[in-house]
Amino acid sequence: MKIRPTKQQAIKAAINLTPQYADLLKDIQKGNGRITFSSEIFNIQNNLGKYVLIYDDERKIGRAFFQFLLGFEGYKDLEKELAEMSLEEQKNWVEELADNEEIVHSFDEFEIPHSSSEWDRAREALAALPENERKETEKQGVAFWSFIFSSFFNTLSLMIHGAKLTTLVPQALAGDDDAFLKAIQIDRMLLLHYPYFKERKFKAQDEQDREFLSKISYRENNPPVRGKIRYPALYMLFGVLDTYQWLDDITKVDILNACDEANLHRYQNRIEDETYLANRLRDYRRWQKFNCLSMR
Repeated sequence: MKIRPTKQQAIKAAINLTPQYADLLKDIQKGNGRITFSSEIFNIQNNLGKYVLIYDDERKIGRAFFQFLLGFEGYKDLEKELAEMSLEEQKNWVEELADNEEIVHSFDEFEIPHSSSEWDRAREALAALPENERKETEKQGVAFWSFIFSSFFNTLSLMIHGAKLTTLVPQALAGDDDAFLKAIQIDRMLLLHYPYFKERKFKAQDEQDREFLSKISYRENNPPVRGKIRYPALYMLFGVLDTYQWLDDITKVDILNACDEANLHRYQNRIEDETYLANRLRDYRRWQKFNCLSMR
């Protein structure tokens, strides 16, 4: 099932995802634009590297999200229910779910720790749970991080290359080496955990294809994010709306209201009113265009 979200669903997604995405983007900025995370998050990313298999079908991102919210058994039951629904019934179900405050609250409760002490407390709390509950929580944690990583890099790819990873990866699988190179620059885990990407690099090494290996090296070693982002959280909110194809079709008042709900301080982000917001949107598009051009 692939249903384009409504405007309100896109806004809610932007509000809920912006805090997590902004934290990851700040980590990237600390690495001077390179895709580097704190040691805790990097270990999770490396251990769950097979999340990159999600990129061949955008619907898998939504699947990971629902597996986190409902649990794996709950998601299996959901799949059975959806299979018996018409497309219109599926659309209505998705809209009702987006308005479910309990669902939204459960996502908000899963916060990413920021310090070593917070990570320690999170591990201690997990270890203290009864075994069955701990195992279920661990499974939901896998689904949560799979969703966060795949949706974050998907959004970042659109911001940097003008195309989502869920577009670039299928193109790469079809033999498009330019898409291959763009994709690995956004998420290097593809070279470690996606069979085709590993095999394509091995093939170039076996054939001593120095030109292609040089291009791989360039993409691996050059930071995708060029220039400092002054308003990382704001840009990620723009990016989420852009991913859902709503950024250009939504009113500035709606965007400002979304910023308020996402706790983006208007003065700190220089979005005091619609005129200021228009300037920030123009800055975002210029930054996006600059990054796209600099990667060619």
